[in-house]
Amino acid sequence: MSKNYPNFQRQKFMLIFIKLAGDRLSKIDLQKLIFLFQQKYRITFYDFIPYHYGCYSFQANEDMHILQKQGWISIKDKDIEIVNKYSKLIDCYADVKRFLSTYNDVRGNELIKTVYTSYPYYAINSKIAHRLLTKDELKKIQNVRQAGIRKSETLFTIGYEGITIEAYINKLIQNDIRLICDVRNNPISRKFGFSKTMLSSILQEINIEYVHMPELGIVSEKRKELKGQADYETLFDEYKKTLPKKKVYIKKVFDLLCDKKRIALTCFEKDHNLCHRHILSQFIKDNYAARVVNL
Repeated sequence: MSKNYPNFQRQKFMLIFIKLAGDRLSKIDLQKLIFLFQQKYRITFYDFIPYHYGCYSFQANEDMHILQKQGWISIKDKDIEIVNKYSKLIDCYADVKRFLSTYNDVRGNELIKTVYTSYPYYAINSKIAHRLLTKDELKKIQNVRQAGIRKSETLFTIGYEGITIEAYINKLIQNDIRLICDVRNNPISRKFGFSKTMLSSILQEINIEYVHMPELGIVSEKRKELKGQADYETLFDEYKKTLPKKKVYIKKVFDLLCDKKRIALTCFEKDHNLCHRHILSQFIKDNYAARVVNL
């Protein structure tokens, strides 16, 4: 038995889920079944986005590879198989067992179609929906896709503190944001999915552009000693004074806004008032009459 036990409850849940599904599942089936289970029982181990084959969790995919490295599962091509039995129970064990008994023979395209017809939002980026659904079913997905299109030119701001990469992306999709302007000086994050390389790659896959503008960031050293409101106000006052000297970069942001119509400034902090992006967005609003929305 592996001595490297899963670190997180969601990873323990995944092992139990695969075990109760008969020790083997395809990667696509696992994602779809976990999604449907969570919808039914209002339990959230993973968040999902509409992706190439429907509902998809980057964190779930990452956990599969972590569990493989720890020796619990084997991943071969598109299939996952239990290697070492995980015997500890989880709180929702009975619910998982009950759920899987109702989906015992539902796999592959039938399972994908079940998700698409019940939750059409998760099919809006699908590459295979046209092969699986009727014209009427495809029309429903098209209607959801069309309903998500916004016409008003808007500069958004969004932080990723406290949310998953999937929840973050859903906010972008649901607000029809077409480009992310990363205003972190140093776009490295210990939070899964938010370092520059991975974030830009994920966004590219769902047709959201990514631009990094470190010139509009604040160096990390200046944030280390922040303790109270007075410290934040001093930092932001200093940052505000630098903006007139950065007009060439700010003009680039405005040009992107004019071109794409709906873009977002992104940084870490959940509360935009605790992030320099609120100073930057206010400067753009004052100088270019832009409409600003903080998510």
